[in-house]
Amino acid sequence: MSTWSIILFLLAALYIFGAIFEFPIIFEGNPKTRFLISKIGKKNLKIMFFILSAVFIVFANKLK
Repeated sequence: MSTWSIILFLLAALYIFGAIFEFPIIFEGNPKTRFLISKIGKKNLKIMFFILSAVFIVFANKLK
């Protein structure tokens, strides 16, 4: 596996893990995320995290 593939896979795992368990550092600790929560809501933000993680997994597999 290439380095980029590993980085993208770990980032996808972080997004999935963070969306499921709702870590404060991912949701309330980040000013950009607080802005997104105020604009689109927490449920839609979690959906966006799952979509981003799926895209990162696809890219990681392509770079394998």
